[in-house]
Amino acid sequence: MADMKLIQYMPGCVFEFYGRIPESIYQLESFNSPLEEAVYNNDAGQFRNLLEKGHTVNIRLRIGQMSCLEYAAMKGFTEILETLADASVCAQMLRQYFSLDDVVERAYLMSKNKGVFFEQEALMEANRYLAAFYTAIVYDRPKCVESMLRRLGLRDPLTRHSFYTADKTVESLAASELARHLGHQECYRIIQKWQQSAVET
Repeated sequence: MADMKLIQYMPGCVFEFYGRIPESIYQLESFNSPLEEAVYNNDAGQFRNLLEKGHTVNIRLRIGQMSCLEYAAMKGFTEILETLADASVCAQMLRQYFSLDDVVERAYLMSKNKGVFFEQEALMEANRYLAAFYTAIVYDRPKCVESMLRRLGLRDPLTRHSFYTADKTVESLAASELARHLGHQECYRIIQKWQQSAVET
């Protein structure tokens, strides 16, 4: 995998390191929640059992320094990734947020729902959606890429960001271009197909 580093700051472990995320970032001595243990073990059945028992999904669930969303995307745990997103206390608001392609409309939505976006940390979770998406691209996890595309609106995957490449040159790349640059052809194909479908509709 080629070394890439995002120049502009965006929250998420994948944006903070050249190449792969160091193992020390997601090492842990204990779990703060049984949900975290289910994520770590890729045990979707146990995760759902815990939800039925009243455990709550929010962005504070972590594996080491990584959000569980990012960790699941990195490992390719697609079912866990989808369950984390769908079961989150902020899921409904985030669907509305990502359906808006205009930054002014998103800002208005946040201003009208400050309790959800700031106290319940929906904005932090939205940032981790993007981190999970880019993590899935960098780690070549096509199914996770596809899963996150279903949750993101048109704006975010098409937005270009500046990256340092391995030879320290700067490339301005959208998500599909990053996948192609890294040689992750299936991820590239999925994003291109999604873009074509989004434009047609």
